[in-house]
Amino acid sequence: MKERKKFEIIKKISEILLEFLPQRNILVTVVDLKLPERKGNLKVYLSIYPEKEREEIIKYFNSLSKEIKNEIKKRVYLRHLPSKIVFYPSDEFVKVQRILELIHKIENEIKEKETKRAEN
Repeated sequence: MKERKKFEIIKKISEILLEFLPQRNILVTVVDLKLPERKGNLKVYLSIYPEKEREEIIKYFNSLSKEIKNEIKKRVYLRHLPSKIVFYPSDEFVKVQRILELIHKIENEIKEKETKRAEN
């Protein structure tokens, strides 16, 4: 799939999910999608914040996959429509959070070593 088309689909799906979102205090981001060549599942990977709402929101969107597919049909031209849309959680946010924690830990260790050297 061409990148331009992929990003157009991501943008449209993001708009549609925002309309279907039951609560406004949840941040949902379409991180990636995998579109099959011919009939198959359109896999949509979502990042959801707060993290505790993740499973509930994924289940909710999967239960509305037919309605969401119909909206996509109206808004985006696809030569071969997927037979089903399946939503998956993306762990990108968790990975970034873990990396930031490790960076802070290393920074703190460096500061402690520098403080000990200065005291000696």
